[in-house]
Amino acid sequence: MPFVITAAVALLLIELFLRRRPWAIALTTLVAVIATVVWLFSADQSRQQQNAVSAVTVTVAADATVCVDPQLPVAATLTNASGQTVNRLSFDLIGREPGKPSIAYRGTLRHDRALGPGETMTRCYALLYHGFAHPRPQIVDATKYEWTTHVSLVGFGNAPVE
Repeated sequence: MPFVITAAVALLLIELFLRRRPWAIALTTLVAVIATVVWLFSADQSRQQQNAVSAVTVTVAADATVCVDPQLPVAATLTNASGQTVNRLSFDLIGREPGKPSIAYRGTLRHDRALGPGETMTRCYALLYHGFAHPRPQIVDATKYEWTTHVSLVGFGNAPVE
């Protein structure tokens, strides 16, 4: 649809340039001003959103003192340093064997509870068996991997009513 609108405006401007040059110049100037305002507004919105998203961080570790349940061996510390409440968060959990560059584990984890501005919380997560690369280990020891994360989705706003 935007392509059709752009083509129609372009054809209108070409027609006006051929028949009524002063009107065409005025209309071209108006279109350029409107496009510039829209571009500046969207660039500012994008920059604000990137700043807010980068203020939400997740760090992980396989810590048996924090996560005592062996079924939930990975402790994820979620930090919201933005000024808005986070109501949805997804992040990729990546595990590598020490000294090896290849990825041994990759899984996407979610947090669907509200995380207020300036709030930090630690949750324990299970490892998905199918997240491991082949050959999959028979016995999973989370402490034998170096864990990193990448935040992939942040949703801001009030938490949904439960």
